Amino acid sequence: MSSLRDFQNAFGSTVRGAPTVPAGVCAAYPIPLERRIDVYRNNVHSSLIDSLEQAFPVVLQLVGQEFFRATAREYLRDHMPTCGTLVGFGDGMPEFLDAFPPVSSLPYLSDVARLELLWLRSYHAADDIVLAPDEIANVPQECLPDVKFILHPSLKALQSAYPVSSIWQAHQPGHRPLATHIGEGGEAVLLLRSNLSVVVHKVGAGTVSFVDALRSGEPFGVAAAAALNAENDFDLSQILHLLLSGGGFTRLIRS
Repeated sequence: MSSLRDFQNAFGSTVRGAPTVPAGVCAAYPIPLERRIDVYRNNVHSSLIDSLEQAFPVVLQLVGQEFFRATAREYLRDHMPTCGTLVGFGDGMPEFLDAFPPVSSLPYLSDVARLELLWLRSYHAADDIVLAPDEIANVPQECLPDVKFILHPSLKALQSAYPVSSIWQAHQPGHRPLATHIGEGGEAVLLLRSNLSVVVHKVGAGTVSFVDALRSGEPFGVAAAAALNAENDFDLSQILHLLLSGGGFTRLIRS
């Protein structure tokens, strides 16, 4: 006889989509057991699809609810939650969309999904201290290139080959969706969280290179050089102001 834990695990697998029915479960005529199980299975899937709609509201608007829910059902075949929380659920959606033939005519869709995921990760990121501008002002100019900056956990950046910032912004509440031509070129975005509000900033490619270099542990001078290499007119002072005012740094480390 199976234990309660064994039964719970088997029942959980069944409602998540496994074709087998837990041992010891029976049903009275006239409703077949599988149909009864389907009630639980459909409720679970419907709730998870609802969660994906909330996580990807712009993707939802771009493809329509009927198509989105059908796509989400396909996604759930191999991407059911693996832990007891929905935080992080949907992390595989961008890669899924990259390989999903029905959306091949919308090549920007996966990057829009990536931006929406970054928004969620920024919103749910851990709290930390914020670096005060005075701390940078106290660093001698000749020492600044060797300083390393620790980024705030909520700081995120994305470089896309498509105008994802314009697409995302046009589909926010209070904005009227406009036609966006994907041939207009790529866009980069920087996400900063202040007072539990995540703000998406449209930036240049140099900003993403700058942030990526700092995140990988490179000193300020190397990160600035990487930014200038990616964007000739990269404005370092402007980006520093944006990062400091938006709480993008937590601390700095002098060599």
